[in-house]
Amino acid sequence: MSKKRRKKLDSFDRMNLQASIANKDGIDKIALRLGCSKSTIYRELIRNSKEVEGKNQHCPKTLYSYICNGCPNRAYCHLLKHYYDYRYAEELTANRRKSSRSSPKIPPSDIKMIDEAVTEGVRQGQSLHHIYIANASLKSLCSERTIRRLCYRGNLSVKPHELRRYVRYKRECLKGHKDMAPRDIRVLLGRTYKDYLRKSSSNKRMNVVQYDSVIGKLEDTLAILTITFPKYSFQFGRVIAKGDTKSVNAAIRKIFLDVGVDNVKRIFPINLADNGTEFTSFSKIEITSYGEKICDTYYTNPYKATDKAECERCHELVRYCLPKGKSLNSINQEMLDEMFSNINSYTRESLHDQTPYALVLRKYGKAFLEAIRIHRVNKKKVRLTQLV
Repeated sequence: MSKKRRKKLDSFDRMNLQASIANKDGIDKIALRLGCSKSTIYRELIRNSKEVEGKNQHCPKTLYSYICNGCPNRAYCHLLKHYYDYRYAEELTANRRKSSRSSPKIPPSDIKMIDEAVTEGVRQGQSLHHIYIANASLKSLCSERTIRRLCYRGNLSVKPHELRRYVRYKRECLKGHKDMAPRDIRVLLGRTYKDYLRKSSSNKRMNVVQYDSVIGKLEDTLAILTITFPKYSFQFGRVIAKGDTKSVNAAIRKIFLDVGVDNVKRIFPINLADNGTEFTSFSKIEITSYGEKICDTYYTNPYKATDKAECERCHELVRYCLPKGKSLNSINQEMLDEMFSNINSYTRESLHDQTPYALVLRKYGKAFLEAIRIHRVNKKKVRLTQLV
């Protein structure tokens, strides 16, 4: 019987791990959630936790006998402390992986021979490919790609910019760090994009609703919350306070109230939003004021618009009416309803020359469309012109 391969944790597993620690879940529950063994969790906490200086003595009351996350006494504790942070753990793992592969495995004598051949050829204006073909001895030592890698890593006397066509090759651009998780990381428990894929694949008949926001100028105080039905390319919106999670939740709860609880369970069963600040408390829409769960909420992967590509595609039509760089402070809900009514009455080739309005009308009825204030516009009178 073959031995099961040990799972490697990725950045999203580490976010889930930190969220589970913040939630004070047991190690068995964490291992089950991540789909790995308990020893993998312990190994991850020991190898990738951040150590804070203190007396060379561990506190006996730490979480999982090692981690100090969530300890109420950590501000004035003088003992040796360890904290787990997914960003630090991911960076530590990447550096460890990189350093283990940084040193060449070719003997120094062979590197010297390669260096002499490459340096002589580059000084004469030859490309690495020409040098590799012209020197038969290089073929017995390594591949052409290995020689290029040695040059890029600085193991040869020749510098990368001295190579022919070096400037034409794409190279990775180092970007600043961006937070990949919401402020309260605990909301990710059971609501990651992997959980969404698992839910939607096992319930293919359920409707998926995608949420996003459209902004104008940076100094604007208003923005637009867009709600999209990917199956029908149907989209409508609400005016919200820019970046305000309370405004987003209030707008969604108002829609749910107008539609009715029974229709919410049927039309809004699976809801997907990104990790923007306006969706920090997005998960609260799952529960009504009297404690009944009416839907499920999930978050996309950070900085990955393709996870809700249908929503982004519909924004193209929104930008016909509200171009980028234009202020949205003058927009009101009546203008927005009229704009989305025109957009949803626009014929789509991808829908076999039907309109999103017609498909949603057939599926959910006219009462739903009237509740969200979307009406039919005659095809000959559809206007997608600039509003601001």
